[in-house]
Amino acid sequence: MRAANAPGRQARLVGIHAAGPPVFFVSAIMACCLFLQRFGIPFGDQMIPFAGPAGLALAALAVLQNRLSFSRPRLILFALLLFLVALGEAYIAGGVAPFSTSISTPSLAQFLGLTFFTVFEFAEPMDEAQFFAIVSRFFLIVAFAGAAQFFAQFVGVKIFTLAQYLPGSVMAEQGWNLQIPFGIGELYKSNGFFLVEPSVMSQFMALAIIIEILYFRRTLYLCMFLLSFVLAFSGTGGFVLFGFVLASAARLGVRGVVTAVLLLVLIAGMAGAVMVVAPDIAAMAQGRMGEFNTPGTSGHMRFVTPFWMISDVLRRYPMTALFGTGAGTSEHLSLPYDYDTNTPVKIGTEFGFPALAVYVCLFAVGRRTPRQGVLVLPALILLLITGSYQQFAPVVFLVALLVCTAWLKPADGAPPAGR
Repeated sequence: MRAANAPGRQARLVGIHAAGPPVFFVSAIMACCLFLQRFGIPFGDQMIPFAGPAGLALAALAVLQNRLSFSRPRLILFALLLFLVALGEAYIAGGVAPFSTSISTPSLAQFLGLTFFTVFEFAEPMDEAQFFAIVSRFFLIVAFAGAAQFFAQFVGVKIFTLAQYLPGSVMAEQGWNLQIPFGIGELYKSNGFFLVEPSVMSQFMALAIIIEILYFRRTLYLCMFLLSFVLAFSGTGGFVLFGFVLASAARLGVRGVVTAVLLLVLIAGMAGAVMVVAPDIAAMAQGRMGEFNTPGTSGHMRFVTPFWMISDVLRRYPMTALFGTGAGTSEHLSLPYDYDTNTPVKIGTEFGFPALAVYVCLFAVGRRTPRQGVLVLPALILLLITGSYQQFAPVVFLVALLVCTAWLKPADGAPPAGR
C-alpha cells in the first residue's frame, strides 16, 4: 500500500523533487521534431538532423532541473539492448562478418544515442489534457503551413525545398522526396513546409487526428488536420489511422468501437468525395494499390524488398538472426536487386532479432493513461512500418515523447495504467 501511495518512486532514479510540469521541455521537443527536420550537422560522412543532439541536450537540461527522471524498467531494457549490440559487434569483429561491408561507428553511435531518449520520463505526472494541448498546437502550425504551401501553388508560389534559400552546410534534405507530383497538373503534394516528405506529413497528421479525436474533438483543429492529411496524399498515414481503429476498438470498449466505426465512415466518405470531385486522383490511388506486385515502384520498394533482403541474408548467413551483420551494413549489401529497408528489418539485420525485440519493448513499456495507451499501436506502426526511422530523431523523439516520456494524469484522477 505504501508503494501505491508514492507512485513517483516506482520508476524514477533521479528527479525526486520535481520542479513542476515540463511545459518548456515538451514544447522544445515538439519544435525540434517538427521544425528542425531539414536542418543538420555533419556526423561522420553524412548530415544528421539537428533535432538529435538538440533533443538529447534538452533532455539532459530537464534532468538537471528535476523535470525529467529515468524510467527504471526502460533503463534496464536499454542496458540489455546495449549488451546485445555489443555482443553482436564483438562476434562480427572476430572475423566472421558475412558480407564485405564495414561496420559504421557513426551509425552505431547515432542508433544508440537516439534510442537512449526512450529511458527518460517526467519526474511527476503531468495533466494529460495540458500535455496533448501543447502537442496539438504544434501539429496545427504544421497543418496550416502545409495547407498554405499547397494552395500557394495556385498563385505560382512553390516552396518545397529550403536548400535554394539557405546554406547547404546546414541543410539535411538529401535523400528525401521533397517534391512529389500530386496527380493534377503541375501540383505537388504538401510536405508540411517544415517536414521532409509528404509521407511524414501524412503520418504526423494521422497522429494529430488521433489525438484530436481522443481528447478534444474541436471542429477547426480536426478539419485542418484532415485537410492537410489529404493534401499530403500518402498511404502510410492511413496505416497509422488503421492502427488507431484497432487499438480504439480493443482498449476503449463500446465507446472505442463507436469511435473506430465513425472514423472508418469518415475516411470512406472522404475517399468517395475524392472519387467524385477528382477522378484522376482516384484513378492514380487505385493504380498505386497494384504497386506491391510491381518491382521498381514505391510501394514495392518500401514494403516488399525489405523482406526480400532479410530473407536472402538469413538464407546465406543464418547467424544474422542472433548477431546481425553490423551497424550501418544493411543498406550496402551486394544483392542482385535494388531494395529498401524499414525499421524492424534494418535493426534485425544489423543487430539481430533479440536486439529488435528489446528495441520494441523500449517503446511498448510504460505507465500510461487509458487514452494514452490507445496511441501506442499507431505510434509503433509509424516508427516500425511506415519508414526506416530508427536513426531519424524527429520520429524517434516524437514517438518516445508521446508513449514513453510523457507520464500523465488522466482527467478522472485515476492512476496511470501499468508499465
